[in-house]
Amino acid sequence: MLRIDRVYQALSKLWVDKTISDLEEMQGTPALELAKALEISRANTSLELNKLVRDGRAIKVTTYPVRFLPKEGMEALLDKTLHDVTEIQTVAEIIGSDQDKSEGNVDVTLAHSKNPFDQIIGYQSSLKKVISQAKAAVYYPPSGLHMLLLGQTGTGKTFFAEKTYEYSQYEGLLAEDAPFKSFNCADYYNNPQLLMSQLFGYAKGAFTGAESDREGLVEKADGGILLLDEVHRLPPEGQEMLFYFIDNGIFNRLGESGVKRHSKVLIICATTENPESALLKTFVRRIPMTIQIPSLSERSIEERVELTTFLFGQEAKRIKKSIRISIDVINALVHATTSGNVGQLKSMIQLVCAQAFLKSIHRFEEVDIDIRSLPEEIREDWMSSRENLARAMTISKYVDVVTVIHPEKVTVAPAASTDYNIYDALDKKMAVLEDEGLSHTRIKQTMLDELQLYLKKYVKNYDSTLNLLNFVDKSIVDFVTDLKGIAEAEMGVKFDRRFVYFFAMHIDAYFARGEKSNLLVEQEIEHFKKDHGLAYQVAERFKSEVFNTFHHSLPDIEVAYLAMLLVNMETESTDQKIGILVAAHGNSTATSMVNVVTELLGVAQIDSLDMSLAMTPQEMFEAVVDKVKKLNMGKGVLLLVDMGSLSMIEPKLVKASGIEVRIIQNVTTVMVLDAVRKAAYTDRTLMNVYDSVKRDFLAAVRAQKTSKGRPKAIVSICMTGSGTAKKVETLLNDIIERTTDEDVRVLTLSALKIKEEMPKILANYQVLASVGTKNPKIEAPYISLEKLIEGSGTNMLTQILTKGEMREVDNKSQNYVIRDLCADMLETHLVYLNPRLMLDFLLKWTDQVQQECQMNFQNATLIKLIIHSAFAFERVIKENALAYEDIASEPILALLPIVSKTLLTMEDGLNLRLSQGEKLFICEILAEATSVS
Repeated sequence: MLRIDRVYQALSKLWVDKTISDLEEMQGTPALELAKALEISRANTSLELNKLVRDGRAIKVTTYPVRFLPKEGMEALLDKTLHDVTEIQTVAEIIGSDQDKSEGNVDVTLAHSKNPFDQIIGYQSSLKKVISQAKAAVYYPPSGLHMLLLGQTGTGKTFFAEKTYEYSQYEGLLAEDAPFKSFNCADYYNNPQLLMSQLFGYAKGAFTGAESDREGLVEKADGGILLLDEVHRLPPEGQEMLFYFIDNGIFNRLGESGVKRHSKVLIICATTENPESALLKTFVRRIPMTIQIPSLSERSIEERVELTTFLFGQEAKRIKKSIRISIDVINALVHATTSGNVGQLKSMIQLVCAQAFLKSIHRFEEVDIDIRSLPEEIREDWMSSRENLARAMTISKYVDVVTVIHPEKVTVAPAASTDYNIYDALDKKMAVLEDEGLSHTRIKQTMLDELQLYLKKYVKNYDSTLNLLNFVDKSIVDFVTDLKGIAEAEMGVKFDRRFVYFFAMHIDAYFARGEKSNLLVEQEIEHFKKDHGLAYQVAERFKSEVFNTFHHSLPDIEVAYLAMLLVNMETESTDQKIGILVAAHGNSTATSMVNVVTELLGVAQIDSLDMSLAMTPQEMFEAVVDKVKKLNMGKGVLLLVDMGSLSMIEPKLVKASGIEVRIIQNVTTVMVLDAVRKAAYTDRTLMNVYDSVKRDFLAAVRAQKTSKGRPKAIVSICMTGSGTAKKVETLLNDIIERTTDEDVRVLTLSALKIKEEMPKILANYQVLASVGTKNPKIEAPYISLEKLIEGSGTNMLTQILTKGEMREVDNKSQNYVIRDLCADMLETHLVYLNPRLMLDFLLKWTDQVQQECQMNFQNATLIKLIIHSAFAFERVIKENALAYEDIASEPILALLPIVSKTLLTMEDGLNLRLSQGEKLFICEILAEATSVS
């Protein structure tokens, strides 16, 4: 029996003996319940259930979580035909009005209730109290109570006021044609006279330009509701006039005397400020009902997910295409939106949809939105979060792994129907440009410009970092992995993932260049042997392994380089960090500074110590010792203090804790920010950071003064001083060119000549940073080659070049490095295939693979996939495909269907078929990536 039939049979069986009351209570069967019963994955169960819906055999109930019903079983239960029913929001849609009134069915379903408040997401949970307050206010005799809505920007205060107005009409408290007027007091904040004339109107001749009488909003809103947004911007005299009107229902137009005008208006005020300090107390007393609108972070995960899918639904209606949304996107958006609340969430979703729409403008079926569609900042936060898995599991209770929203199934929110539709505009723009005969490239660029203009009002453009990774042949990577095991066994240490990266890159470069480099003299090699005997012994073992595997004898110079790499690997540890302790007198002085820093920079190895003035010096000292011990992670602790005896305890503290400590006094929040940034993004020692912070904030280091007038430089350090170093030099020059207009030079230096050459460089140049495979331990920041290649180092270098002021990067250059590196390699080595065409094919293919795997791969994996697959197709033409001689593991075999499926389009386009063995090698790369993730 096919799996889809098993799923349908199980679903039908669950509803055989159920009653209408059961249907009302259960609302359907969730995919998870069926998955457990059938002992198959929830994802596969959900997949088959959605196929059944498309086939017309099942009904989807879009509750949270999504539920399903067997159509045939429902037709028998309800004794009616459900021919066109495939998706409903509640079972009330198929039960019918008679059943809605059945005994025990008291609650009105939110989707189909005409009560405007019941249509708000969260009306039965987070907004239950505020809705109850609003109902009480509008019902209060004789004409309702005026309201003051409090809440952060973007929480939906205006939306809530509109729903209050609709509810009043729904209950018959206001006439159907009752007006709703809205006024933002901030619009005329700098002109009180004009503000008052807008509210109360003016008489002819009241001021220059008042050529006729004019009604104000108070008059226009007679018999309805007037919303005063940002009411804290109303000047005191305006508040006084308003509360006089509230008390008596009487007002005068500006410039009018002897005339008493009447208006019956329910006033709703809204503000983001504390009313006790921002408004007159006499005014606040006249607004008896204060309603606090909860922020997005105060609302449940279920509500946030529902809001997110609702907003995506509004965009689907505007796009007029179905939208496929990965659960990772919902996860990232739900947890990324902080201060901007629902307003920010809406803007983010509009940004994501608009950009995804542009990418799929020639696809008529649907728009795909995955994690790569998100802005860079949100995507990086999502990728760096350790809580993603737990959050995804929570969110999976409410949505599928991929949520599909069809525009025809969406009811447009009233406000959305009048919005400017960017998607229609883009469609029309494309049609005009195509009629003009413009090239596809020109059309795409013009539309991107149009889109950016539209998005500017919503979301700030995020800078993109330059992400790249060198690549080598798979046989060398496998060989180096074996060398790693040999080195760990003989040296008694554990190397991290950088070992394979550095050694594979070095050996690959050696084979490519041949024996051309000879930067070491015999004396230097002998000196190195003496200082690092074990490392050199292991390098000699490597030489034997190279000969056994590649039948090539390495010269002594290459053995020395390998030994140097070993020493470099052994002495650096990615787990070591500098701890930072902020200690200050007062109840929360230190804590406040640390809170600001962690909010701006994220989690850091930092802690605070608030010292009461009642604490004795000994109590302070003991508290500091305890904190220092907890903060130490191998590189010591920097102590930032405000004043007093703490600045004098450094020797005593080092002795008591056994930890290297440095102390700087007169701490400020800016100093803490600088210290955390420098400790986190460079490989400096504690002394480096200490000196740097002192130099910047206390002007105590002479080096800063003497550096004036010298040309600026970045030092590129590599083992050979050429080859790889030249590639890094090219990359650095490109970063400098794109980041700053200043003249910054790149100086290439062999790691073995640091002691000899570095003093000369420091004497003649103002060194901004050093980059490469060896830390020269100078005052300037050091960026490891690994960090530069992975992308974080590029961010660091950009900050150094711009003195912390990050510039916008041209969107067209976001991924230029990874593309150029791949293009260079393919153009060099592909003989039969078109390199550029292959690169385009393979970039699209890697997007498909990531989507199928529901993952966002590291750049290393993507480049391996591109290069290996390109050469695999070349081997098909040469008829020398690789044979996969190992026994494929279960994870590798599990990935084979995905690889085969995603490669099919490319194979058809090229009219070439990859062998099973070549596909298994690709699966191996994917299996390694998925296991790491």
